[in-house]
Amino acid sequence: MALMNYKEISAIARKRRDAVLSSFYTVPKVEESKLPNNLMSYSVKSGYYTTYEVEIIESEAEDILQKIKDRIWTSLEVIKAFCKAAALAQELVCRLRLSKLIRGAY
Repeated sequence: MALMNYKEISAIARKRRDAVLSSFYTVPKVEESKLPNNLMSYSVKSGYYTTYEVEIIESEAEDILQKIKDRIWTSLEVIKAFCKAAALAQELVCRLRLSKLIRGAY
């Protein structure tokens, strides 16, 4: 069996990750050249989330717990919002890291 180099292994892992993520969320494909170096506010302004999801994602833990306790939000709604955020964050970080690797920034 021939050994694979890290690029081949990375491509296989990315393909597997993308297949799993796409079975839950349709993460928008992002052009690497349009990504800013600071991704903190990019995802919130991307239009990927509903207003409701943004409110959940940007809330403090204590507020989230209180709203679940008061039955304003369900724990399922909170989990879904954060899972959606994690899926987009994974895509953005991988794109940015890949883009920098290609340009030799690392």
